[in-house]
Amino acid sequence: MARLKDTAGGALCIGDILRLPENYDLGPGSAPVDLMVYEPQDEDCGLGLLVISGYKAGLVYALLPRESLKDGMRALDTDWLTENWNRWFCYEHGDGMRVIDIDGVRVLGWDKRVIEALA
Repeated sequence: MARLKDTAGGALCIGDILRLPENYDLGPGSAPVDLMVYEPQDEDCGLGLLVISGYKAGLVYALLPRESLKDGMRALDTDWLTENWNRWFCYEHGDGMRVIDIDGVRVLGWDKRVIEALA
């Protein structure tokens, strides 16, 4: 899996997954959480991020603004994402706000996944 910080100039398409290094509800030392880029079918906003692992799977994490879209594409601009990380990927834990460590965030493209059937 590629690191988000290594995707400068790129885009995340619908179905791509961001793997956060920790659960934003449980805090440091917790298991990773996966967020999938999805299309909210709303022309007034950008794309959204849907939680797809952990106990909040199936819930919307965020609807991002139109400014987050890559020019000329219906895709999430990775430069915008890294520049605005501290605003969109923080959570309350303990005595204050924590920002999820962007260095630990991985990207799994929709075309790089294999789903294997259980025997």
